[in-house]
Amino acid sequence: MTKEKENITEEVTAVLSEIVEDDEKEKPQKGKEVLPISESEFIIDNRRYKLVANYREGFDASKFGERYTDILAKYDYIVGDWGYEQLRLKGFFYTKNRKSSPDQKINMLEDYLYEYCNFGCAYFVVECVDRPHTKTKPNRRHKKTHNKKSKQAHVAEKKTKVEKKPTSKPVIKKKQTKEKRSDAKMVTQKETKEFVIRKKEDQ
Repeated sequence: MTKEKENITEEVTAVLSEIVEDDEKEKPQKGKEVLPISESEFIIDNRRYKLVANYREGFDASKFGERYTDILAKYDYIVGDWGYEQLRLKGFFYTKNRKSSPDQKINMLEDYLYEYCNFGCAYFVVECVDRPHTKTKPNRRHKKTHNKKSKQAHVAEKKTKVEKKPTSKPVIKKKQTKEKRSDAKMVTQKETKEFVIRKKEDQ
Protein backbone atom coordinates (compact mmCIF):
# COMPACT_ATOMS: atom_id res chain seq x y z
CA MET A 1 0.00 0.00 0.00
CA THR A 2 2.79 2.38 0.66
CA LYS A 3 4.09 1.93 -2.88
CA GLU A 4 0.65 2.72 -4.27
CA LYS A 5 0.44 5.90 -2.16
CA GLU A 6 3.89 6.96 -3.31
CA ASN A 7 2.92 6.42 -6.95
CA ILE A 8 -0.26 8.44 -6.50
CA THR A 9 1.58 11.32 -4.81
CA GLU A 10 4.20 11.36 -7.57
CA GLU A 11 1.48 11.48 -10.23
CA VAL A 12 -0.36 14.28 -8.43
CA THR A 13 2.82 16.37 -8.02
CA ALA A 14 3.68 15.83 -11.70
CA VAL A 15 0.23 17.00 -12.78
CA LEU A 16 0.36 20.04 -10.47
CA SER A 17 3.83 21.05 -11.70
CA GLU A 18 2.58 20.85 -15.32
CA ILE A 19 -0.37 23.09 -14.45
CA VAL A 20 1.92 25.65 -12.77
CA GLU A 21 4.30 25.66 -15.77
CA ASP A 22 1.39 26.16 -18.17
CA ASP A 23 0.09 29.09 -16.11
CA GLU A 24 3.51 30.77 -16.15
CA LYS A 25 3.76 30.39 -19.93
CA GLU A 26 0.26 31.78 -20.50
CA LYS A 27 0.77 34.91 -18.36
CA PRO A 28 1.49 37.90 -20.59
CA GLN A 29 4.55 39.92 -19.74
CA LYS A 30 3.42 42.76 -17.51
CA GLY A 31 4.44 46.32 -18.42
CA LYS A 32 6.78 47.55 -21.14
CA GLU A 33 10.37 46.78 -21.99
CA VAL A 34 12.97 49.42 -21.07
CA LEU A 35 15.84 49.75 -23.57
CA PRO A 36 18.80 51.71 -22.12
CA ILE A 37 20.67 54.13 -24.44
CA SER A 38 23.05 55.58 -21.86
CA GLU A 39 23.17 55.96 -18.09
CA SER A 40 20.57 58.71 -18.07
CA GLU A 41 18.59 57.97 -21.26
CA PHE A 42 16.40 55.04 -22.28
CA ILE A 43 13.53 54.11 -24.59
CA ILE A 44 10.19 52.75 -23.43
CA ASP A 45 7.09 52.31 -25.60
CA ASN A 46 8.90 53.92 -28.59
CA ARG A 47 9.51 57.13 -26.63
CA ARG A 48 12.84 58.42 -25.44
CA TYR A 49 13.12 59.46 -21.81
CA LYS A 50 15.86 61.16 -19.84
CA LEU A 51 16.50 60.63 -16.13
CA VAL A 52 16.45 64.12 -14.59
CA ALA A 53 16.56 63.33 -10.85
CA ASN A 54 17.42 60.11 -9.01
CA TYR A 55 17.07 60.70 -5.26
CA ARG A 56 18.51 57.87 -3.13
CA GLU A 57 18.96 55.64 -6.19
CA GLY A 58 15.19 55.35 -6.62
CA PHE A 59 15.26 54.48 -10.34
CA ASP A 60 14.90 50.78 -11.17
CA ALA A 61 14.43 50.19 -14.92
CA SER A 62 12.74 46.79 -14.61
CA LYS A 63 10.20 47.99 -12.01
CA PHE A 64 9.61 51.16 -14.03
CA GLY A 65 8.85 49.03 -17.09
CA GLU A 66 6.41 46.90 -15.10
CA ARG A 67 4.48 49.86 -13.72
CA TYR A 68 4.52 51.94 -16.94
CA THR A 69 1.14 52.26 -18.72
CA ASP A 70 0.05 53.99 -21.92
CA ILE A 71 -1.74 56.69 -19.92
CA LEU A 72 1.64 58.05 -18.79
CA ALA A 73 2.64 58.71 -22.43
CA LYS A 74 0.71 61.99 -22.51
CA TYR A 75 2.76 63.56 -19.69
CA ASP A 76 6.01 65.50 -20.11
CA TYR A 77 7.47 64.22 -16.82
CA ILE A 78 6.95 60.99 -14.90
CA VAL A 79 7.72 60.89 -11.19
CA GLY A 80 8.22 57.56 -9.45
CA ASP A 81 8.31 57.23 -5.68
CA TRP A 82 8.80 54.21 -3.44
CA GLY A 83 6.57 53.44 -0.50
CA TYR A 84 6.23 50.08 1.27
CA GLU A 85 8.30 48.33 -1.43
CA GLN A 86 5.84 49.57 -4.11
CA LEU A 87 6.65 51.92 -6.98
CA ARG A 88 4.04 54.59 -7.67
CA LEU A 89 4.14 56.62 -10.91
CA LYS A 90 2.58 60.05 -11.43
CA GLY A 91 2.65 62.24 -14.55
CA PHE A 92 3.32 65.97 -14.74
CA PHE A 93 3.23 68.56 -17.55
CA TYR A 94 5.58 71.42 -18.44
CA THR A 95 5.02 74.64 -16.52
CA LYS A 96 4.05 76.52 -19.68
CA ASN A 97 1.25 74.10 -20.57
CA ARG A 98 -1.97 76.12 -20.25
CA LYS A 99 -4.33 73.20 -20.70
CA SER A 100 -3.22 71.39 -17.56
CA SER A 101 -4.39 72.15 -14.06
CA PRO A 102 -1.90 73.86 -11.73
CA ASP A 103 -1.35 70.78 -9.56
CA GLN A 104 -0.31 68.75 -12.63
CA LYS A 105 2.58 71.04 -13.56
CA ILE A 106 6.18 70.10 -12.78
CA ASN A 107 6.73 73.20 -10.64
CA MET A 108 4.35 71.59 -8.09
CA LEU A 109 6.63 68.53 -7.72
CA GLU A 110 7.91 69.56 -4.31
CA ASP A 111 4.36 69.95 -2.98
CA TYR A 112 3.47 66.52 -4.36
CA LEU A 113 6.49 64.92 -2.65
CA TYR A 114 5.64 66.56 0.70
CA GLU A 115 1.94 65.70 0.58
CA TYR A 116 1.72 62.26 -0.97
CA CYS A 117 5.10 60.58 -0.52
CA ASN A 118 6.63 59.10 2.59
CA PHE A 119 9.16 61.36 4.29
CA GLY A 120 12.65 60.72 2.90
CA CYS A 121 11.50 58.11 0.38
CA ALA A 122 13.52 57.34 -2.74
CA TYR A 123 12.13 58.90 -5.92
CA PHE A 124 13.11 59.73 -9.48
CA VAL A 125 12.00 62.13 -12.20
CA VAL A 126 12.01 61.16 -15.88
CA GLU A 127 11.49 63.65 -18.74
CA CYS A 128 10.07 62.73 -22.15
CA VAL A 129 12.60 63.97 -24.74
CA ASP A 130 10.99 63.02 -28.06
CA ARG A 131 7.61 64.63 -27.54
CA PRO A 132 6.98 67.54 -29.92
CA HIS A 133 5.98 70.68 -28.07
CA THR A 134 2.56 71.79 -29.23
CA LYS A 135 1.85 75.48 -29.18
CA THR A 136 -1.21 76.26 -27.18
CA LYS A 137 -3.63 78.66 -28.81
CA PRO A 138 -5.57 81.14 -26.74
CA ASN A 139 -9.18 80.21 -26.26
CA ARG A 140 -11.32 82.17 -28.69
CA ARG A 141 -15.01 82.14 -28.33
CA HIS A 142 -16.80 81.43 -31.55
CA LYS A 143 -20.06 83.16 -32.26
CA LYS A 144 -22.90 80.74 -32.55
CA THR A 145 -24.56 80.77 -35.93
CA HIS A 146 -28.30 80.47 -35.86
CA ASN A 147 -30.65 79.80 -38.72
CA LYS A 148 -32.51 82.87 -39.83
CA LYS A 149 -35.71 80.86 -39.95
CA SER A 150 -35.46 79.80 -36.36
CA LYS A 151 -34.75 83.38 -35.32
CA GLN A 152 -37.74 84.67 -37.28
CA ALA A 153 -40.03 82.10 -35.76
CA HIS A 154 -39.40 83.45 -32.29
CA VAL A 155 -39.79 87.03 -33.46
CA ALA A 156 -42.99 86.25 -35.37
CA GLU A 157 -44.61 84.79 -32.28
CA LYS A 158 -43.84 87.94 -30.35
CA LYS A 159 -45.16 90.35 -32.98
CA THR A 160 -48.57 91.74 -31.97
CA LYS A 161 -50.06 95.12 -32.59
CA VAL A 162 -50.47 97.28 -29.55
CA GLU A 163 -53.77 99.12 -29.41
CA LYS A 164 -53.53 102.78 -28.61
CA LYS A 165 -55.75 103.92 -25.79
CA PRO A 166 -57.42 107.31 -26.21
CA THR A 167 -55.90 109.67 -23.74
CA SER A 168 -57.32 112.99 -22.63
CA LYS A 169 -55.00 115.85 -22.21
CA PRO A 170 -53.91 116.26 -18.64
CA VAL A 171 -55.00 119.36 -16.78
CA ILE A 172 -52.11 121.24 -15.32
CA LYS A 173 -52.85 123.19 -12.18
CA LYS A 174 -50.95 126.34 -11.69
CA LYS A 175 -48.79 126.37 -8.68
CA GLN A 176 -48.96 129.30 -6.37
CA THR A 177 -45.79 130.86 -5.22
CA LYS A 178 -44.99 131.13 -1.53
CA GLU A 179 -45.52 134.90 -1.42
CA LYS A 180 -49.07 134.68 -2.73
CA ARG A 181 -49.87 131.93 -0.28
CA SER A 182 -48.54 133.90 2.69
CA ASP A 183 -50.47 137.06 1.58
CA ALA A 184 -53.69 135.13 1.37
CA LYS A 185 -53.19 133.71 4.85
CA MET A 186 -52.51 137.16 6.36
CA VAL A 187 -55.64 138.64 4.83
CA THR A 188 -57.78 135.92 6.33
CA GLN A 189 -56.12 136.38 9.68
CA LYS A 190 -56.76 140.17 9.67
CA GLU A 191 -60.41 139.69 8.87
CA THR A 192 -60.93 137.28 11.71
CA LYS A 193 -59.27 139.50 14.33
CA GLU A 194 -61.87 142.29 14.33
CA PHE A 195 -63.15 143.27 17.71
CA VAL A 196 -65.50 145.87 19.13
CA ILE A 197 -64.69 148.21 22.01
CA ARG A 198 -67.58 148.88 24.33
CA LYS A 199 -67.94 151.53 26.85
CA LYS A 200 -68.76 150.83 30.38
CA GLU A 201 -72.12 151.81 31.44
CA ASP A 202 -72.55 153.60 34.74
CA GLN A 203 -75.40 152.69 36.88
